[in-house]
Amino acid sequence: MWTPVRLFTFKRRFDFLGKRVPALVLSTAINIAALIAVFVIGLNFGIDFKGGIAIQAKAKQGVAQLDELRTTVGNLGLGEVALQEFGDPTTVLIRVQRQEGNPQCVAGAQRVLEKRAGGAWQARVGAAATGDIELVSPRPLDNAAWRDAVSRTGLTLQERQLPRGQTASVKIEMSPEQRAEWCQQVAIKQVEDAIEAKYELRGTESVGPKIGDELMRGGIIAVLATLLGIAIYVWVRFEWQFGVAALVALVHDVVTTLGIFVVFQLDFSLTALAAVMTIAGYSINDTVVVFDRVRENMRRYKKMPLVELLNVSVNETLSRTLMTSTTVFVAVLALVLFGGPVLYSFSIAMLWGVIVGTYSSIWIACAALVYFRLRPDQLRPEEERAAPAQA
Repeated sequence: MWTPVRLFTFKRRFDFLGKRVPALVLSTAINIAALIAVFVIGLNFGIDFKGGIAIQAKAKQGVAQLDELRTTVGNLGLGEVALQEFGDPTTVLIRVQRQEGNPQCVAGAQRVLEKRAGGAWQARVGAAATGDIELVSPRPLDNAAWRDAVSRTGLTLQERQLPRGQTASVKIEMSPEQRAEWCQQVAIKQVEDAIEAKYELRGTESVGPKIGDELMRGGIIAVLATLLGIAIYVWVRFEWQFGVAALVALVHDVVTTLGIFVVFQLDFSLTALAAVMTIAGYSINDTVVVFDRVRENMRRYKKMPLVELLNVSVNETLSRTLMTSTTVFVAVLALVLFGGPVLYSFSIAMLWGVIVGTYSSIWIACAALVYFRLRPDQLRPEEERAAPAQA
């Protein structure tokens, strides 16, 4: 006959709630520091929120080699690059962060011209206020040749910008916003030129910052709705004190996780947002287990002081809490070590979430019940009648 595995073979009497004041002071300080860091330093927003370009490519032979492709595109100096399989192992989606209208982008346009139009082209950026771009050809060109050349970098010459007769240079007037948008097209062409030997392009898309703003608003609403929904669920299942305590613990977990993203400048993308919501789910699962035991013990030990009762409840569920947290921690640690750069931000956030979610279930959620002065007579009458009275 199987016997249950027990993490502790001795009777546990850890005074968790006796350390609630130092724990709450520490947690408050960490939360304030995290909020200051978010507003002062800021999150390292990824492509999903900042905008960028998306290129779908299919391997000409075999499957897509993501590591090799990541190195190739990363060496172009375009900033953050994210790759993932798209539908099948032979197709890959390449995402590159939004480009700005800076001299580095103009240097990219020069490389595109040298490859696509031939010769030693030069590109110069004008004053930041005007956004002018000057292109210098290795030989004099007429209007038709100039139109063809600049179109290779995604530009269009206006009639007033066309040179008179043949000339070796042309200046194209653009606003800073237009130049930034043009840099998106230059980046697409740079990626195309770098991978064309092994990959066939299936489609390209430029994602502007407006879409990123919409995704950010949607993400914030999703997180707030999740926290509120969880709090309402706990409120309905237990009493209002439990619901508010759970909400306080969840806010604590979310804020500290955002602080981790700022401190380590982890990529904050939709995947990271999913990690934040997953942490909230994990944390409330652990909190509900403790709350269930608290409510049972409130019916059982009606005269026991609340702090002592909470300590008993936490100690009784401690084995389950530690075994669950340890197994999840080991699984997430494997993702951190072997999941690669695509899952790195998600994995680090989840690793922290396991730790802080376990911590908040004890020292935030349970400690909040002390300050809400929860009493056995506050349990719902129907629950009191359903449970047999015990001494």
